[in-house]
Amino acid sequence: MERLRQVATSVEVTERREIGSADAPGFTQTLAISTAVGGVHRDLVQAQVYLSMLDVADPHRRAVTRLVLTATASQYPAVLDDFRDFVRTVRPDTDAAS
Repeated sequence: MERLRQVATSVEVTERREIGSADAPGFTQTLAISTAVGGVHRDLVQAQVYLSMLDVADPHRRAVTRLVLTATASQYPAVLDDFRDFVRTVRPDTDAAS
């Protein structure tokens, strides 16, 4: 959010929720952003998902993956389900040959 506040007129958290489990915690948040793009005022919505995954080689380490969707307020409802479908496909690569 701090980076967004540097370039946006306003940034507000409209929803925040914990997801996952104790072994793989995460959270989501939705932001309402007002900014100027090319001199034109835009109201944007940003969905952020943070997923924590254990390092299979060292269970004391974790990786955090951040997934972000940014759309205009009017476009957001039309693309949110596709973003949710995409988030559900994110998995760690457990193939040792990779």
